[in-house]
Amino acid sequence: MTDGLLHPLHGNQREAVAPERDVWLSASAGTGKTQVLTARVFRLLLAGSAPENLLCLTFTKAGAAEMANRINARLAAWVRMKPEPLAADLKAIGAPFGPEDQERARRLFAKVLDAPGGGLRIQTIHSFCQTLLAAFPAEAGLVPGFAPLEERDQLQLRRQVLADLVSDAAGEGRAWLIDAIQQLSLRLGEQGAESFLIRCASAPDAMGLVPDSLEGAEAFARRIAGVEIEGDPEAWLASQCAAVDQSLLRSIRAHNADWKAKTGAENVAKIDAWMALDAKDRAASLADLNSVWATQKGELTKRAPKAEGYAEDAQAMLDWCAHLQAQVGLARFAALYAGALAAGRAYSDAYALAKRRRAVVDFDDLIRRAARLLAQPGIGEWIRFKLDARIDHVLVDEAQDTNRAQWDIIEAVTEDFFTGFGAQGGRLRTVFTVGDFKQAIFGFQGTDPGQYSAARERLHQRIEQLAADPNRDEPRELARLDLATSFRSTEPILKLVDALVAERGHQAFGLESPVAPHIGVKPDVGEVLLLRPVRPVDDGQSEEDEESWLAEEKLAYARKLAAQIKQWLKEAPVLATTGKKLAPGDIMILVRRRSELASLLVARLYAEGVPVAGVDRLRLGQPLAVKDLLAAIRFAVQPEDDLNLAELLVSPLIGWSQDELLRYGWRGPGARGRTLWRHLREQAELTDRIAPLRDLLARADFGTPHEFLENILSGPIDGRRRLVARLGREALDPIGELINAAFLFEANHHASLQGFLDWFDRGDVDVKREQAGVSGEVRVMTVHGSKGLQAPLVILADTTADPTKTPDRSFDLRLDDADLPVLALRKEERAGRLAEAAAMAEARDLEEHWRLLYVALTRAEERLVLAGSLGVRAKDVPEHSWYAALDRAMDGMGLEWEEDVDWGAVRRFAGSDVAKEKGPSATDDLPPTPLPAWLHSPAPEESRPPRPLAPSGSGEDDAAAAPPDPKRRAAAERGRLLHGLFEHLPSADPDRRQELALAWLARRVPELEEAQRSEIYESAARVLDDPRWSAIFAPTALAEAPIAAVVGESVIAGTVDRLLIEPERILVIDFKTGAAIPGSADSVPTAYKRQMARYAAALGTIFPDRPVETALLYSHGPTLIELSPAQLAEHSPA
Repeated sequence: MTDGLLHPLHGNQREAVAPERDVWLSASAGTGKTQVLTARVFRLLLAGSAPENLLCLTFTKAGAAEMANRINARLAAWVRMKPEPLAADLKAIGAPFGPEDQERARRLFAKVLDAPGGGLRIQTIHSFCQTLLAAFPAEAGLVPGFAPLEERDQLQLRRQVLADLVSDAAGEGRAWLIDAIQQLSLRLGEQGAESFLIRCASAPDAMGLVPDSLEGAEAFARRIAGVEIEGDPEAWLASQCAAVDQSLLRSIRAHNADWKAKTGAENVAKIDAWMALDAKDRAASLADLNSVWATQKGELTKRAPKAEGYAEDAQAMLDWCAHLQAQVGLARFAALYAGALAAGRAYSDAYALAKRRRAVVDFDDLIRRAARLLAQPGIGEWIRFKLDARIDHVLVDEAQDTNRAQWDIIEAVTEDFFTGFGAQGGRLRTVFTVGDFKQAIFGFQGTDPGQYSAARERLHQRIEQLAADPNRDEPRELARLDLATSFRSTEPILKLVDALVAERGHQAFGLESPVAPHIGVKPDVGEVLLLRPVRPVDDGQSEEDEESWLAEEKLAYARKLAAQIKQWLKEAPVLATTGKKLAPGDIMILVRRRSELASLLVARLYAEGVPVAGVDRLRLGQPLAVKDLLAAIRFAVQPEDDLNLAELLVSPLIGWSQDELLRYGWRGPGARGRTLWRHLREQAELTDRIAPLRDLLARADFGTPHEFLENILSGPIDGRRRLVARLGREALDPIGELINAAFLFEANHHASLQGFLDWFDRGDVDVKREQAGVSGEVRVMTVHGSKGLQAPLVILADTTADPTKTPDRSFDLRLDDADLPVLALRKEERAGRLAEAAAMAEARDLEEHWRLLYVALTRAEERLVLAGSLGVRAKDVPEHSWYAALDRAMDGMGLEWEEDVDWGAVRRFAGSDVAKEKGPSATDDLPPTPLPAWLHSPAPEESRPPRPLAPSGSGEDDAAAAPPDPKRRAAAERGRLLHGLFEHLPSADPDRRQELALAWLARRVPELEEAQRSEIYESAARVLDDPRWSAIFAPTALAEAPIAAVVGESVIAGTVDRLLIEPERILVIDFKTGAAIPGSADSVPTAYKRQMARYAAALGTIFPDRPVETALLYSHGPTLIELSPAQLAEHSPA
């Protein structure tokens, strides 16, 4: 926007927003595709499309939120905008701008707010699928009320499933499964083995192709690998060596014998020695024989006799040896791979079952099940019909990062746009996609940029078929438009990008045709710097410190780059982008992947005093601020943990020095058994100093985890200020994320401190920092994380990395429309179809490597710095590194190396113009606003609203519960099923009760044996058939009755298992399904008494004129235990 108005659209931008057209828009970086996308929405609304009939699909939640905010903010501004600027806005997007058009524009905001469903549907494809599946769960094979797994919960579930799988295998005698996982771990490492199993679980369709027995998996793996060997590969190799073509070998020997060179005599000796061996030893020495005619690379050696026919004979023997070695290598690989696939199939099945039992789905499930649902015969057609009535326009953002299953969903949703009655009737129905093949960089998430072109062609064919329909009068065509004018980068950067594409060739990026040169509109300012790579040298700074384990060149490089950034900030060049001097917030450092270099750069910048925001993702359990806060929670839960308490005491939260800890914490040799906490409490002089610790313990049983943390941060301890004072402002991000994690935990679990610690410790995941709103600090992030962002000065910090040296070279094999995970192949295993598939995967990875560089370069607005370091073993910059390609591109531009004091040499490409500083704005010289006095004063006491209490959740903190094992989980599941039967069966026909119960159980728990389901039904029937409790299960009694009442200062809300309301009394029954039945009412656990006391108090408030009776009904007896008012009195909240 300029002065609050929309930028005018030009050329293809204006063509793309025409509301009546189907558009496939290819938008290069910085060409304003987001503005075009939002303008398209404005034009559709102005043309009369209902807001609820628009579906906008974006790649990320952040992208969806940004787009929604842009649209809503502009529509809101139009409501009160004066005629002249409103007309200018409408004219800018190519819309009619007369008085009536302006009135229509002013009403759009209210129209969007009043639209069914809450307004415009701008969401990710995953969010759309979740909504779709939630509307049709049974048809999709899901449990109604399912929930998507959050990342931490998914990690915990995966690990729990793996642990249970191994435990069950050991108990059931499936030693092959444990052995297969062990062999996989030996091959890949523990983390690599877990990653492979997770890949298998993410590909259930492919796992369905794998036989569910080890023998079947072995045959499957051999077929996949193309193994021809039957039986033992070593014996097969020996038999083949025994049957060697001796005439061919003798011919080669004779040629070498006639050859007068020393090598010929050596070759004769090798052949003679090999022929003298028995078959087994020949097999072991095959490589020695192969060296007669082959190089180490497996090619014919040039040091060979020149006799006629020798080359053909040598090639034949080379092929023979290669075939034998390949077959043996593949046979060995297939043996390992069979176990890996069998384990992957078992893990995939177990993971799917665990998700079903918990009524959860992961993000892969959302896409896969939605695609299947829409393609399902019969019901899929009906669902598409229902969707067709609600969707008239589909807009797809970042189309290049959409995979085949996602395209299937989009095409199913839009199918009726082009066929049948959906394409007729005068309804305006369009498809709009925007993307850029050059920016397809998310292949590791399963996206395939090849689908971008294929989807375009399928859409083109559908529109052509519609245009050929004789029943249609209106012309219809797919407008293929390109945006090449960059509004982001200056000329030096765009020329470097063009030079790179020309040097590499469009094929290197996986492009179908050459790329048109970028067109810039910004002044010819700024510069590109290619810095000489840093090599390991003795710079006199190799003293031992916390970073001394890192490679010397990385340390030197990080120090040098941080010092250079500090120098640039000191020089403060003027930026044409802002008209102001360079500031820390103008700098973005990009890396290919999150490695120690990114963290090291952050540390070095911090040491130089440069404001830095930290890496864009963090492992939440690692920052010191988080560790200190968790130490406070651990102390509240377990104060006798000496080591944890010591860590808390010396943290900023308490602030002791190491000397103070030694002085007050030393207990002497005779104090064995005395804990540190007890020792501190016994020292009178520490009464005031340990008061914050006592306060933590006092609050441990009250409030939720996030409330406990917030009290530490904002309460008397003043933890937020203390942590920032010690650790810097970068501590604020992890603190905020820890609070978010506590909220997330509370949304899905019982909110106790012990539970939160257990949940947190069992799954430490990466947390993404949103960098779009960061200001005043240098940003450090991956290129993937920078997608959609830009900065005046961009530094590519690891351009010297070799993409061919990535540790994980695993790949997928396309098989029956499914992607089968395959282990990375070693050199001796690269043969046949697996070698071809691996080579294709590596080629795709290399293409994405160059596209990633394109994205990185185009983040820069006017200054671009290219740098890196080389290890001690590196002779030169790797051939396929970004640095090498950029160096060649700049050399092709005629840019020579210049001497540089700091870097040795640089290549420089500068613009012809110089940026000019803008004058001070009206707000630049304003004095700082003083902070109000109340900011640091305690908040006044306010009236407390009633505190909500859940009766059934009142007992967890009485004691720390052991982690649930399979037996406990089975018992909990049994209890839930019995509760369901007690709810539904009383109203059922007694003659059909068993039939209905077993059918209900079969639907809910199909994995249980029939005998187990029968046992559960019989337990319920014993209770229902007992005449002593007929009143409890009479039609007049309420099942699963919700109650809520204010008792004192608390709101008590819960659900009663059985409630009987009679004129003379109120009877509350709670079902207990555990096997342990108390001997008397006095023996009932305190938690149960507290629960029933709260029910009684709430019902006493609701029915003040009737006595409330309470009882526990144990289904295992069955036994009814009545609780008297006296037994509940001490637990009553009243």
